Amino acid sequence: MDSRQIPYEKRRSLTGALTFLALARLVLNTGYRFIYPFLPVIARGLGVPLTQAGLLVSARWITGLATPAVVRVLGRGERRHRLIAAGLTMFATGAVVTAATGVFAGALVGFVLLGLGKPIFDVAAQAYLSDRTPYPVRARYLGVIELTWASSLLLGAPAAGWLIARSGWAAPFWAIAVLSVLALLAMRWVIEPDSGSATQARPKLALDRSALALLAAIGLYSGASEIMFVVFGAWLEDGFGLSLLGLGAAGVLLAVSELVGEGSTLMWTDRIGKRRSVAIGLVVSAVAYVLLSFTNAYFAAGMASMALALAGFEFTIVSTFPLASEVRPLARTRFLAILAVGMGLGRAVGAWIGPFLYERSGLTANTLVAAAANVVALVLLLGWVREAKPEG
Repeated sequence: MDSRQIPYEKRRSLTGALTFLALARLVLNTGYRFIYPFLPVIARGLGVPLTQAGLLVSARWITGLATPAVVRVLGRGERRHRLIAAGLTMFATGAVVTAATGVFAGALVGFVLLGLGKPIFDVAAQAYLSDRTPYPVRARYLGVIELTWASSLLLGAPAAGWLIARSGWAAPFWAIAVLSVLALLAMRWVIEPDSGSATQARPKLALDRSALALLAAIGLYSGASEIMFVVFGAWLEDGFGLSLLGLGAAGVLLAVSELVGEGSTLMWTDRIGKRRSVAIGLVVSAVAYVLLSFTNAYFAAGMASMALALAGFEFTIVSTFPLASEVRPLARTRFLAILAVGMGLGRAVGAWIGPFLYERSGLTANTLVAAAANVVALVLLLGWVREAKPEG
């Protein structure tokens, strides 16, 4: 089915919502992503070591475990509009708390709110678009908002470096808070209110072996990526002495590779199949992790290996979302919320052990553990995950 087969009126009504969701998600993703290259700077601003600052990132991901509970309470009956508003509100509050306190305890509270607001927004946005697009072309639509993950690093990393250099480590958090509030005010004009059917009771969410295997796989390969990316800034500082602007420039280079991975999803995932696309991405990123174990002492070769790993990871995860969106179509938001838990748990573990591995054994240990996690995820995917046939 081609996207042109969607009635013109529905495609037109999607334009404003898709544009809003993409821009709002760009803000939220920037609030997440600028942390990584500047984590050492934030740690110094809070007066804590890098390993303790890594716990902030880990706590942010662990908070995602509460996403299904919040979705069940606030979005009972699959209420997308209410959940999008709640996600923006929590994210804005978390950014303000982090910037206003300036101490580790306050940052911990702020990161918890950031870690809860973003997945709530994400799953509601994905469900909102999935409700309005046919499964055979869904990757193209979900891929548009997923492009903001790489774009947030491409645009946000240099901007954050500029703000930090002039106004201190907290400045990007203030900017993110203001933009989140503006998005919250604007959504009433572009996101359709929850319909009456959305407030009715929905079928019980039951997970079979295929769904559980998909949840485990996303946790493994998300954790693998976090093991690598949480020490990205430290690796560049320690090994090559890059400045703040240099770190931002390196982030831009990697963001381009992520755009390649995400753009490939728009081009190929619907054509070759969602499950097959996830498998291809897992293989590419696992090979790149192994290559990085041999090249991390050399700037150009190491950056090339890291870029390949991120391109593979982005192709994997962006292909996973449309695959997961049809696993339980009548409980779409709730299943995507559980998927966010799998991803958040994996990233939390990765953020915790990543600095530990790096400080004791160097980047090579991170690369090998990440590659092994991807291999296990691939086995789960090929052995147990089925690509669901859309109803109707």
